[in-house]
Amino acid sequence: MNPNASAEFAEHRIPMRDGTRLQAFLLLPAGAGPFPGLLARCMYGTEMVREKARKFAARGYAVVLQNVRGRLGSEGQLTGDARSPEDGYDTLEWMSRQAWCNGRIGTFGGSALASVQAATAFLAHPAHRAMCPQVLPYGLMSRLGGAFMFSQIAQWLYFSQSGAELKPYDAVDWMPHLHRLPLTSVLDELGGCVELYRERVTRIFDDYFQLDPPEAFRRLNTPNLMVTGWYDHCATGPVDFFMLTRRHGTQAQQARTHLVVGPWDHACDTTSEPHEYDFGPEANRNHLAAELDFFARHLRGDASLAPLPPARIFVMGRNAWRDEAEWPPRRTVETKFYLHSDGEARGTRRHGALSTVAPGGERPDPFVYDPAHPVPTLGGANSHPARALPMRRGPRDQRLVLYRDDVLVYASAPLAEPLEVTGMLKLVLYVSSSARDTDFTAKLMDLRPDGNARLLSDGIVRARYRNGTRKPEFLAPGEVVRCEIDLWFTSNEFQAGHRIGLAVSSSNFPRFGRNLNTGGDNERDAEFVRAEQLVYHDAARASHLLLPVIPRGGS
Repeated sequence: MNPNASAEFAEHRIPMRDGTRLQAFLLLPAGAGPFPGLLARCMYGTEMVREKARKFAARGYAVVLQNVRGRLGSEGQLTGDARSPEDGYDTLEWMSRQAWCNGRIGTFGGSALASVQAATAFLAHPAHRAMCPQVLPYGLMSRLGGAFMFSQIAQWLYFSQSGAELKPYDAVDWMPHLHRLPLTSVLDELGGCVELYRERVTRIFDDYFQLDPPEAFRRLNTPNLMVTGWYDHCATGPVDFFMLTRRHGTQAQQARTHLVVGPWDHACDTTSEPHEYDFGPEANRNHLAAELDFFARHLRGDASLAPLPPARIFVMGRNAWRDEAEWPPRRTVETKFYLHSDGEARGTRRHGALSTVAPGGERPDPFVYDPAHPVPTLGGANSHPARALPMRRGPRDQRLVLYRDDVLVYASAPLAEPLEVTGMLKLVLYVSSSARDTDFTAKLMDLRPDGNARLLSDGIVRARYRNGTRKPEFLAPGEVVRCEIDLWFTSNEFQAGHRIGLAVSSSNFPRFGRNLNTGGDNERDAEFVRAEQLVYHDAARASHLLLPVIPRGGS
């Protein structure tokens, strides 16, 4: 038996290239080494992954759990970007030189623990032979239409970035703070990383939130198994990372990069908190077993395991898994569902329609957006469970917000047969406003015959950034402009009798920060005005939802 094996973790201080020592805990398996190694670099302390580490050690892996720079017992300064790829590289180098390590190392962990894996992988350490980043926050701000993912950033910075110890997230009644104006003042009374929050909220488009260049993906040489959910606020991270690897990575790296997307939020299961929808027993994937198989293949050379598909997705509605050769699937047919109404689509009155028939001479739909009374967030791709907020997260029923006078609702006729929508989603709107700048938001829903409106995805566009975030273009009052809203992606089979639903408004708060409608600084200003909005759907300005439809028999 290995004399160094122990049921307890042994503490080490691992030196980095600049002399900083990072606190780490080593758990060795029983038996004679050397062993393949596993590493998790932890933003939130090592306790949350110790149970998993014990299960890995029981399968013959030497596991190192490390607190990142500036966190808990690790030296150095905690910063707003704790990815520190060089620290990851130096830790892999230290592990590979230990007598108990055979030089083949994998990395694991979710969210911030996934981010450090990807950042280190770009440095291509030869010992980094596999990684399993779950809910990877890569390029997190890349698809928000110029608006600020407000509650996620404010709450995360307060919770995780205020010093060596974590802040008590659940002890805060968040809503009074999130409603504060100006936006820069939200953390003033809570304290903590106030200056860091102000920097982030006023520098939405700095380089921290940009995607890595193509040459970075050409350097990747680490087999990769990524997991996320359709309702994960970080879902664009794994999806973007997968698509960029397929576009720019080497042929070998493309073949060893895999994407799994389930009907989950950031927790990647359907049991961590109450959910309104039952996706069936297949929805709860055994992540640990999948990671053990992945590490066995790439760290132990186990060739008996069945090959993994490039992408494995859960088709909601049908409630079944399906393997895909690529993402998004090429066989989809981009189908336009046009907005229609008689000039009145507000939820308290008659909702509008969606159909594949182009509109003719139809009157635009009006509504008024008042920043003092924004449409509340209800489910969707949110970060925290938000136990103190009504917003929650995940696939929530939207009926509570569909009957407001500032929400336009459009619905297809009941479907005669199932219709699968799988892939990237987009809404094209022709709009005008009384304001110099304003927002337009959208939600795609699956409407059941009983009226239940399950949220599938949502998005936003800030009008001044409708043609790009680097060159703001303000509105002229009453001017009709074309806007595109990125609704991210989904995989959902609308069942027979169900309808495709779309909600359009100008706020989704606190998921997104409010536009004050003045054309001024939405982050530093406190004054706001109401905006009179119009959504057009006539022959010349045919607003439409662009859905990737899987042909019948093509799934």
